[in-house]
Amino acid sequence: MSPIAQLHKEIYDFLMEYHQVNPTFKFAPRTRSIANGRGYQDGYWFNGNDDYLFIGLYSPNDSVNKTRTIGIFIQLRQSLIQKAYLLITYRDVAQIPDIPFYNKLVERLQQNSTLHQERENKYQLHFENPRDWQTWLSSFLENQKPTIDQFIREQGRENDFFINQEWFNEHTSTIRNIQNSVSIPFNSSVTTERIINQAPQNMPHYPLNQVLYGPPGTGKTYQTVALAYKIVHQLPLDEDIDYTLARAWYKQELAKNHDRQVELITFHQNYSYEDFIAGIKPALNDDSLGFREHKGIFFEVCQRALKNLQQATLVDYQETPTFQEVFDTFITDLIQNDRPVEVGLKRGGNFSITKVNPKNIEFKKQNGTSEHTLSIQTIEEIYLNKREYLTGLSTYYNPLVEKLREIATGLTRTVPAQPLKNYVLIIDEINRANISRVFGELITLLEEDKRWGNDFETEVLLPDGFTKFTVPKNLYIIGTMNTADKSIALLDIALRRRFEFIPLYPDASKVKDEYQLFFNSLNQRIKDKKGIDSCIGHAYFMPPQDRSFDFVKAMNQKVIPLLMEYFYNARTTQNDVKQLLEDALSVSGLPLRIEENMFQIKIVAS
Repeated sequence: MSPIAQLHKEIYDFLMEYHQVNPTFKFAPRTRSIANGRGYQDGYWFNGNDDYLFIGLYSPNDSVNKTRTIGIFIQLRQSLIQKAYLLITYRDVAQIPDIPFYNKLVERLQQNSTLHQERENKYQLHFENPRDWQTWLSSFLENQKPTIDQFIREQGRENDFFINQEWFNEHTSTIRNIQNSVSIPFNSSVTTERIINQAPQNMPHYPLNQVLYGPPGTGKTYQTVALAYKIVHQLPLDEDIDYTLARAWYKQELAKNHDRQVELITFHQNYSYEDFIAGIKPALNDDSLGFREHKGIFFEVCQRALKNLQQATLVDYQETPTFQEVFDTFITDLIQNDRPVEVGLKRGGNFSITKVNPKNIEFKKQNGTSEHTLSIQTIEEIYLNKREYLTGLSTYYNPLVEKLREIATGLTRTVPAQPLKNYVLIIDEINRANISRVFGELITLLEEDKRWGNDFETEVLLPDGFTKFTVPKNLYIIGTMNTADKSIALLDIALRRRFEFIPLYPDASKVKDEYQLFFNSLNQRIKDKKGIDSCIGHAYFMPPQDRSFDFVKAMNQKVIPLLMEYFYNARTTQNDVKQLLEDALSVSGLPLRIEENMFQIKIVAS
């Protein structure tokens, strides 16, 4: 499902839910598909195309009043909402007496809202934060919409404007039938059958694993943002996008607290398998030092992507509750009503849960007065089949766990088919860590045919002995590698075989014309002496956004210190760099010269 179709679906479902609660509210969905245009077959439930979406709020235009409109206009760009506003337009209305009606309606709305007049008889009420459509749409339905409805009733124009139930049922049933024709058939006995061709057939192809490599300053980070945006929004790789929008989306995605579709991690020398996938971490509990289970960023993003892929491709997908959800349900009566929770024993009788704290639960035996404790961590481990408890307190642990599993059965629910999403993991400086140590045995799962959902999907058991793990086919990995920091040849051969390597080298076309000759001359000399991996990237010669470019400052504070590192030699470093710069300046014709003292060299005006 495309991002625009997903937006249509979400708004349509939102309005249908509002209609269920407020039956008098009706709206005008799409009434037909247009030849060679967007329509029902694309999941576009409202009038519009790839550039806009229109929510009709009253009876649609007829053949006479072609430009009579009251509705919500949503302007789209690169699949994202750019503007959203209430649109009132009544140009060329056939019945001239209707014009005063619209003028009075605008005056009524102006009492509490600000309408902008775009042209004669065309007004717009813009909504703030247009991408947060749930908020402004809810506000509109609760505030401005009742004002319009009341005005229509006062004027006795209900039959002209209000959508009748028969028309509404006809067109919403059309959409419902189309939705049902592609929905998942319900079959409670089947939980693992795949839906054939559930994924969009026209989804662009992206490399599952790729590394962008090149010298510093060649746009590797810039490209990862653009790639992530295209992959998540399922856009062709060669499609031009608004990078400012992509960057804003990227920042918002990383700021999410849950269900992020993009994750970013930077590798370093001390990064390990336990950090990246799963392990244990030290934990300070009160005055004692213990350990806690840790799931790394790769494990977490794989789980999110796998859950979405299964929801999109499995018949009758069952979503099971977490241990915490089950446990919270179990102790609800104790927490809310201070009533002990009874648990039956296998040999007869019961015991009562009387108190709960973050670590333990306290209980009393049926005929006892003293309180005993059970560890919540132990309960969870038994519940998750991480351990067995066969002696001592097993008399109480095991019946309690059985009770929790009964509750879990009641909380398990069937999830309808969800749209397939793409997820992206960006690994910055991928070559700075020990790849064999970080990926371990999971390097095999990165291969396309071994991804979950493909022909030879493979599942492995993690070192803890009970957690099964797989990598889904809707997770894309983008690595970046600074070749000046470490040679590509030092990368693990197993990694190189499973990744596509995309080179990014200095691009003089991105440098201002007056500095291009110097840029090319300098890099040619660096390449001759040190190789292409030590060249200077074009980003060093591009100004930060909304700032002017200071060539001398960039050279003295960024480029020259970098060259001093590249040509480090206790005896000749300064002379080597000075010679490079003098040669490049002499060719460029720039009115600059080298100034040197015993400690440093720098570029100054001639």
